[in-house]
Amino acid sequence: MLCQIQDIAKGVISLFVSGRISNEDYVQCLLPLMESARQQGEKVCLYIEADVLLEGWEVLVSPDVSQQPLPPLDALVFVGGPDWVGNAVHLLGPFLNGDIAWFPLEKKQDAREWISLRSQTNC
Repeated sequence: MLCQIQDIAKGVISLFVSGRISNEDYVQCLLPLMESARQQGEKVCLYIEADVLLEGWEVLVSPDVSQQPLPPLDALVFVGGPDWVGNAVHLLGPFLNGDIAWFPLEKKQDAREWISLRSQTNC
């Protein structure tokens, strides 16, 4: 499940994830938010907070979904989640053009400051 939460800062797309992120979450929630920000000339900075119930991402089996790659983003911060999330974020880093970071849930305020700074300056 992926859902939008109250924005933590101007210019930051703020989301909460739990369980398994579905193809529908990706197509109906994440992509439109990112595309809307880009069309408005804004940076695409994502704040994603997870609980320990996060299982991962549903396998992309639909051709419609697999043909819609993740749009470019300027910055991504992932907060919390199970133990494996921090490692996964670090492994993803070299494959993304933008800044990427992971913070444990107890450092949520640091994560908010990190992404807020990137949404206001050139990444």
